[in-house]
Amino acid sequence: MQARSALAIQKDVIFAIFIREISSRFGNNYAFGNIWLLLEPLVMISVFITLFGFRGIATLGNIEPPVFILITYVPFRMLWSGTMKKNMGAAGARGLFGFRQIRLFDVFLAYSLIEGGVYLTVKTIFVVALLWFGFDALPADPLLVIGYALTMWLFAIFFGILACMLSRIAKEVEKTINILTFPLMLASAVIYPITIVPPEYLGFFAYNPLAHASELMREAWISGYISPIADFKYLITWTVLLMAAAMSAYRLNWRWVMAT
Repeated sequence: MQARSALAIQKDVIFAIFIREISSRFGNNYAFGNIWLLLEPLVMISVFITLFGFRGIATLGNIEPPVFILITYVPFRMLWSGTMKKNMGAAGARGLFGFRQIRLFDVFLAYSLIEGGVYLTVKTIFVVALLWFGFDALPADPLLVIGYALTMWLFAIFFGILACMLSRIAKEVEKTINILTFPLMLASAVIYPITIVPPEYLGFFAYNPLAHASELMREAWISGYISPIADFKYLITWTVLLMAAAMSAYRLNWRWVMAT
């Protein structure tokens, strides 16, 4: 019998965690089963878009409200918050660590792939739906949109891994991040255009890498939109620094985290 490579074993482990996570979220307890994996964000985002409509807002920064929500709120809610929080809580998957083939990093990878896949699916459904209703929902530069979304996803992955490691030392880390989620959304110009911010305050927003992610996506999606703060070098620098910090913390503590 031919021995399996380490890569083949890890691929099967990640796939098994992937299937287990999808089933455990909704599969066993809800009548619509795994459909809720997509329905949950779709319903929530639809309500958000409807609320903007009821308020009679014609445009947000010269962008139609549903398209505006599609460009920035969906990635913040699903790519950033969803991926980061799942990875932050990955150490709680105690039942998985009884299998000797499973490492904590496999759980991080499986969770991140699920959140990224759900985001891609929901985003595609929304683009098709908005086009159906007559909105101009196609991005001006699809490749740039994908590149910025991928960078934001990596930023969320490494932030979540670092938060997971630190929260095993001090539980307050997780609680503090949860409390700061909504203020961070406001500070990231997710639900309003950055152009309404007075120029003297733009410098404060420019310190926040997620504000750069939001503005870069608007620039790539809306033809002619020019952000006063968007800087890809700043966002990618933060992502690389987070990756270095997260991988160093993981390398030093993963055995201790799995054992405690």
